Amino acid sequence: MTPEEELKKLSRLIHQYETVYRTTADADQRERAAHELKELKSYRDKILAVNVIDRGKLAEQPAASDALADFPVLSRLVAGDTEGWEGDQEVRHIALYLGHFEREFLPILTESRLKLDFKHSLERDGFYRRFQEVQRRLADWHDAHRRLDSGGFNRDLESEVRTRIFKLERNLAVEACRLFRAVQRFAEVLVEDTRGDGVKCLNGDASVAFDRIEGERLLAGITVADALQELAGFAAEVAGYLRVPDVEGQENDRADRR
Repeated sequence: MTPEEELKKLSRLIHQYETVYRTTADADQRERAAHELKELKSYRDKILAVNVIDRGKLAEQPAASDALADFPVLSRLVAGDTEGWEGDQEVRHIALYLGHFEREFLPILTESRLKLDFKHSLERDGFYRRFQEVQRRLADWHDAHRRLDSGGFNRDLESEVRTRIFKLERNLAVEACRLFRAVQRFAEVLVEDTRGDGVKCLNGDASVAFDRIEGERLLAGITVADALQELAGFAAEVAGYLRVPDVEGQENDRADRR
C-alpha cells in the first residue's frame, strides 16, 4: 500500500470516528472514539512527516460516494443538491433527509391516504409534531451559525457560541434519529399487519395517488403496503446513518416486558 493509499484509508476512518464522537450519547463510546481519533491523527501526521506525498493522488474522486455507499438515498440527495452549504456536513445530510421525508413520505401519513385503527392513528398524528420539533432544532442551528459568521465577538463570547452550535448539532442528530427510529418501527408494524389480518392498516391494497397540484411523487401508483415498506426502509437508512443509541426503543422493550 502506497503512502497516498494509506492516507486515504486513514481519512475515511477519521471521518467515521468523528461522526461517532459528535453524535453518540454513550460516554464510553465517545471516549473510545476520542482515543481512536487521537491515534489515527497521530499516525497520519507521521506518514506526512516521513513521506513526499503526491497531493493529487489524495483527492479521491469517489470519496463522497464511497463514504455514502451504505446510504443510497442520501447519496442521491447529495448528488442532486445544488445549494451552497456552510458548516457541518452531517447537519447538511440531516437537512436533506428531512426535506426528502417532508416531500415524499409525510404526504402519505394523512388520514385520507393511510387509514389506520385508533391507536396507530394517534401515533401517526404524533409524527407531525415530532417532525416540526426536529425542524425547529435545525432552524436553531442555522440561527446560531449565522450569528457566528456575523463575527464581532470577543474570544469568550465566540467560544460560547461555538459550544452552543456543538450542542445544537448533537441535539439535532439525537432528535432526528429518535424520530426516524420511531417511524421505522411504526411502518414495520403496519407492513407486517398488511401481510396478515389488516386490522391496523385498513387500506393496505389501495393505490397511493396524488393530484396534479401536488405533482409527481416517488410513491405515486404503488400500494399503501408497498409505500409503508419504502417508508420503513428510508427511516432505517436515516437511523443507520446517524447511529444514535436507541434509548427510546430500549424503553419500549422494557415497557412491553412488564
